[in-house]
Amino acid sequence: MDQRIITFPMPTAGKISLVVAPRAVLDRLTSMLAALALRGRVLVVDGGNCFDGYALARALRGQTHEVEAALRQVWLSRAFTCYQMVAMLAELPVDGTPVIVLDMLSTFLDENVNFSKRLRLLESSLNLLRRISQGAPVAIWARARTSSVTAEDQQLLAPLLETARDVWELQAPETPVHQLPLF
Repeated sequence: MDQRIITFPMPTAGKISLVVAPRAVLDRLTSMLAALALRGRVLVVDGGNCFDGYALARALRGQTHEVEAALRQVWLSRAFTCYQMVAMLAELPVDGTPVIVLDMLSTFLDENVNFSKRLRLLESSLNLLRRISQGAPVAIWARARTSSVTAEDQQLLAPLLETARDVWELQAPETPVHQLPLF
C-alpha cells in the first residue's frame, strides 16, 4: 500500500466515516487523529489493541511544539470484548467531541460468543455511534483481513458498510511473484 497517496478527509458531524483497510493504514489514521487533537478533545475507542501513543506523539511533533498539551486532548479506551465495546460506546458523551474507533470488528470476532449475539451487539454499537454522529464527527477503522476471511467476517462488515456515509476500502498491494534466474 503506497502510504504517500492515502489521505482521508477529516470526519464531519452528521455522518459516520469508515475505512476498511489492512493494518498498514494505521499511520494515516494516526495523522488524522493528530490533526483532530490539535483542534480539541478526541475520544478514541481501541478495539484491536493497536493504538500507538509514540506514533501519535511523532505525528504531533511534526505539527506543534505543544505535544504534551495535544496528547492530553486524546482520551483512550480499550475494548477487549464485544460487550466492552458496547459498554464503552454507551458511556461516550454526546457533546460534539469527535470519536475514532480503531479496529472495531476485532472485538466482535470472539467465537466464544454466539454469532447472533455478536450481531445484536454490533447493531447496538452502531446505533450508539449513529446517535453520537448526529452532533460529532465519527470515524471507524475496520481492519481488512487478508487471510482466512469467513462468511461471518463478511456478515459483520455488512452492517458497518450500510451505516457509514463515507467509505474507503483499501487493499494491500499484491506482491509480484519474481522468478529467480538460475544463472
